[in-house]
Amino acid sequence: MRFFSSLLRCSRSLLGVLLAVLLQTVISTSLCAQPTLMLEASRSMSASGHLALLRDPGGQLDAEAVATAASWEVLPGSLKLGFTDDAIWLRLNVQRGAAEPVRWLLTLSNALLDDVRLYQRDPSGHWQLRQHSGEGLGRQHWPVDARSPVLLLELPSDVPESLLLRVQTRNALTTRLEIATPELHGAKSQRESYYYGLGLGFGLLLILFHALFWLKTRERVNAWYVAYVGLALQSEWLTSGLAQQMLDLPGWLSDHWLALVLCTALPVGVFYSDMQLGLAQRMPRFSRCLITAFTAIGVVAAMLVLAGNNGAGMLLMQLSALVAMVLMIGTALCLLSRDDGRARAFLLVFGIYYAGVIIAFLRNLGWLPNTAITQNATALGTLVHMVVMSVRLSDGYDRMRREKEVVQQRLVELVGQQNELLEQEVLRRTIALRQEIAQREYLEVELRSALETERRTRQSQLDFIAMISHEFRTPLAIINTTAQQIARNLDAAREKTLTRCTNLRNAAKRMVDLVDEYLSTDRMNTEHAPFQPLECSGPDLCKLLEELVTDWPEGRVKLHGMRVPERIWCDLELLRVALRNLLVNADRHTQAGLQLVLEMSSHREGFFALSVSNPGVKIPSDEVPHLFEKYFRGRQAQQSPGAGLGLYLVRRIAELHGGEVYLENHQNTKLVRFIIRIPTSTPLQA
Repeated sequence: MRFFSSLLRCSRSLLGVLLAVLLQTVISTSLCAQPTLMLEASRSMSASGHLALLRDPGGQLDAEAVATAASWEVLPGSLKLGFTDDAIWLRLNVQRGAAEPVRWLLTLSNALLDDVRLYQRDPSGHWQLRQHSGEGLGRQHWPVDARSPVLLLELPSDVPESLLLRVQTRNALTTRLEIATPELHGAKSQRESYYYGLGLGFGLLLILFHALFWLKTRERVNAWYVAYVGLALQSEWLTSGLAQQMLDLPGWLSDHWLALVLCTALPVGVFYSDMQLGLAQRMPRFSRCLITAFTAIGVVAAMLVLAGNNGAGMLLMQLSALVAMVLMIGTALCLLSRDDGRARAFLLVFGIYYAGVIIAFLRNLGWLPNTAITQNATALGTLVHMVVMSVRLSDGYDRMRREKEVVQQRLVELVGQQNELLEQEVLRRTIALRQEIAQREYLEVELRSALETERRTRQSQLDFIAMISHEFRTPLAIINTTAQQIARNLDAAREKTLTRCTNLRNAAKRMVDLVDEYLSTDRMNTEHAPFQPLECSGPDLCKLLEELVTDWPEGRVKLHGMRVPERIWCDLELLRVALRNLLVNADRHTQAGLQLVLEMSSHREGFFALSVSNPGVKIPSDEVPHLFEKYFRGRQAQQSPGAGLGLYLVRRIAELHGGEVYLENHQNTKLVRFIIRIPTSTPLQA
């Protein structure tokens, strides 16, 4: 019986072994069966579940040797090997339908792959390198400009075809393979760019907001938050491949940049988490040890990266980050029993972010499959984390502001109670002092008003005297010259003496007219300017010009060109003032013996022109824009009398007529000409 029992037990054991071997054989057989991926142009297809993998330590194998190797293993999902220095070969069997397109795009989701090569059989059956991409090649040589490697795939036949991919990288070797038509790939790339742009733009706005807030408040927590978010955004920017695509970064630079950002983010994140939990006040020794330890780990990881061992440095950093997150979550849970609200807020705000980062780290280490969720977990967690964190910071400052207002209110009430009697005395004395100050301010205002009135009066007198001096010089010269002629020749003919007396009367009358005209100078600058346009005839204007010529010695002023419209709307008296000022100005700057020219002519587009020309030196170009300003006198006029009002009055009169005055400064002919251009047919109002 004992023998049979032993035999029975042995039989059962042998049967169990046989069943186990049979089960293993079945499983191995099922795993080795690599299905073919059927391509459809209507959708983007993932290669997960259709891949076989072969490790190539040292990267010595070629495509021919790999194709005949017996160590292929079927991958149940996407490629997730973590950090490895081996070259990885992937085999993918694809087939397109007879009606499907020939050209396809093969996309690898990992933007940090250093070397990606695609091999296909040629018509003779030999493996040929068809496409080459990866950061080691340089993005300017990539077959398709994208954030991650994209390979062109041509399938001329609709029979099943095997593809070989050789992949190698210094970073985590976790990626998804997708095949789609160029149209579907382009649409997906646009959507991805839009989403990444929104996320990065939102992050940059948060950084800018908190940077400005820090500049205003100088709160340390905002400065560290800016650094914290800035490192997170840089990490996401580099990990997604957008930085490399936008800046055309070489692979070694982007890898080192990303690695150093992650090594820096480790101690910064620990320190910022410490600040949020208030560990420096609650658990000071634990806080110092925590920050020191993870700062040292970040330095060691950065040194490993700079020494060329990127995989070891990143592995150390990511494992340490996982430990740090577990420590922080555990510390927050321990503080819940004596929490003042910070631990609960930490678990909410940082729990979301930690969940996304942990998923990404486990995916990079090869412990989780590379899916759309695991690939974007960090970006989504970071975005939600930043939003919730910003809301928390804003709410914290709002709460501090309210608490500050309450404390201030209590302080004011306490001070008011203690100093009520003193305030009454101060109030009484303040009222008396304010009354005295008000009286003195009133006297000061009165005094300033009187001084300003006196200044304006004096300035008006000076301006009036200057104008009188400027405009009366010519009539007085005529009177003086005529009187001298009469005195030297008392026995002259009666007609000649009468002519000279007429000149004296005209000059005296002109002086009286000038007084009236210049007294109205200020009124020209108001809405009550003395402008009275009437419809005048051409002969009236010609008579005005002839009268002006007689105010100067014979031959000094030449009247030229009398082409005048039949009817003109103008104020003849104001035109007389304007032309006289131009003639006086020309006479002052023209040598004796030379001739001034007063010209009148019709002008295009319903205008006529009056001009005064004189031979003289060209007016400097820097003075031309200021010629018609009030009281302006150029360098050439400093040696002659005048108040700088003549050209100003000319411009004002031209503007009242709806016209303009301008200078023609001819250097070649040494001729200076001022032209008044006035409309002829439309009644004008000031």
